[in-house]
Formats: sequence, C-alpha cells, structure tokens
Amino acid sequence: MESRIIPPDNASMRQTEMGDAFNRVLFSALDAIESRKIPYAMIGGIAASGHGRPRSTHDIDIFVRPEDADAALEALSQQEFDTEITDPLWLYKGWKEEMMVDIIFKSQGDIYLDDEMYAHTKKIPYHGRVITAVSPEDLMIIKAAVHSEVGPHHWHDALALLSHAQVDWKYLLKRARKAPRRILSLLIYAQSNDILIPNNVIVELLHMIYGDSLVAYGKATPQMTLHSTPTPVPTKLKTPKATNAAYLKAHTLEALAKDPRTASLDVQLDVDTQNTQHVSVKGEAINNEQRDAIESVIRDHCTGFDIENKVRVTEIKLDQEQEVV
Repeated sequence: MESRIIPPDNASMRQTEMGDAFNRVLFSALDAIESRKIPYAMIGGIAASGHGRPRSTHDIDIFVRPEDADAALEALSQQEFDTEITDPLWLYKGWKEEMMVDIIFKSQGDIYLDDEMYAHTKKIPYHGRVITAVSPEDLMIIKAAVHSEVGPHHWHDALALLSHAQVDWKYLLKRARKAPRRILSLLIYAQSNDILIPNNVIVELLHMIYGDSLVAYGKATPQMTLHSTPTPVPTKLKTPKATNAAYLKAHTLEALAKDPRTASLDVQLDVDTQNTQHVSVKGEAINNEQRDAIESVIRDHCTGFDIENKVRVTEIKLDQEQEVV
C-alpha cells in the first residue's frame, strides 16, 4: 500500500482549496454511511466546533458501533475511498482526495457508541448540511478520557464545551462513570478558570468516586489541634451493612474501575436491598473472560447477594480471508 500523509493542521476552511476538498470528502463519507442507515455520530474537531468554540480542524472522526464498523468501511469503499483496517479493535481508515476519514468504534477508556449515547446525539449545522454529533456531555467525557501530553487540545476542547455549550448536568453525572476522576479534575480546573460549574455537581462526583470515605478522611474531632496526634485512618474502610444500597453500589463501581481486568468499563448496577439481596449488572465486555471478571468483582463486594449478569460480550473478530487494502 502506498504511503500516505496525514493532512496538516492547516487543512481547514481557512484554505479555500483544501477546505472544499475537506467538505467533499466529509459529505461523501456521510452519504455512504447514511445510505446504509448505519447509526453514527461525529466526534473530534467537527463536533467540538459545533458544540463549543469555532476552531480549524483536519479531523474527520466518525463514531459507529463495533458491529457496524465493517459495514461502514465497505460503504466508504463503494464510495471510491481507499480503505484500511488500521486496528481491528477500534479503528478503520478511509482516504479520498488526500483526506483521511477515521471510522472509530471504541474510544479511550472503552467508550462505545452505546444506546444511551446515540439517544442523546445532537443535530448540528455544518457548511450548509445538518449532521449528527455526540452530545456535548459525551464529547466532554471522550475528550477528558483521551487527553494526554501529546494531545493537550482535547482538554481545551472540553473546557470550551463547558463554557459554550448548554450542559445537561444530570446526564453528565450519569455518563461520568466512564471517566469519573478525569471529569472531576476537569470541572475543578474549569472552576479555577471562572467557568460556572455548579458546586453540587462536583460534590456528587466526589461522593460517586470516594463515597463515605470522604467523611473518614476529612472529619476532624473538636479536640484536635495543630499539636495533637490524629487517630490513624485505616487503610481499608469496612463496608457498612448491606442495607445501604447507594453505598454498596458506589463502592462496587469504584472497585470495577480500579480492577485492571475491568477498568473503565461501561457497566450499570442495580442494587436491591429492600425486598431481596439482588444485584443486576449490564453493559458491554470485550470477551467472556472480562465478563466473568465483572461478576467476580461484584461477588467480592456484594457477599451473599444474588448476582444477575446481563453483560453483553462485544467481540470484534476479523475475517481471516478479508483483504486489507
């Protein structure tokens, strides 16, 4: 396969010739995917510009479900894109007119285009066309999760979303389980930059991550002085009686986030301590081993509970006879 060059950073609407090619390739890719009725949502620079601050971009990032990735790549191929299976676990690429389109089906932190995300997608105008993009809340989480030293623009895109977009705080808190510490850090940093963030959102995130351990670590006795010796805090907090469903749920989710076998999974827990000792878990895993690990972690923290494992395995298998172009 011939070598290809990723379009430079100035491949944007600021250059008429390259901007026109960018739009043609983008719209051609969307025509291909929409003609197949493949659910999709824009992420990356186009979505960031639509929800946040306007900025130049050379990114065409299209988010699809894992089960639709092959169909999306085939659709691009039929639209005269040169295509490649870059990484069968998360990324395919298409090329046309020197422009690159990324077909992404798993983002950093095992974030997928799940039903909840797709239900909250937004329509944004883009150069005379209405396109589908992830919600500002989901884009914020994706940006916070993928942020790194080599990609600092993701952090600033997320900050721009906080200052420009209409944020659904309830939905953000619900989705923040995918990257709770990143989102907490982002919101606190945003407050330090005088971006209006409701205090109760930060408090709820703190409790989601640390639960009642905040009390154990932050509460001082009335008699404590600068020269007094505080009572040592135990390294491992004891779980209270299982009657506190919210507490048990929070600490089980935290354990799932910390365990290297199950870290950052998109799982949902329903804990019933009123009528029966029952825990239901649903979400996605990449293989059966990961699905079993989820159940194992839950059993360790919900001793004596009946565990109902509804986790779905979404395993990407590459056809051995498929030609990579």
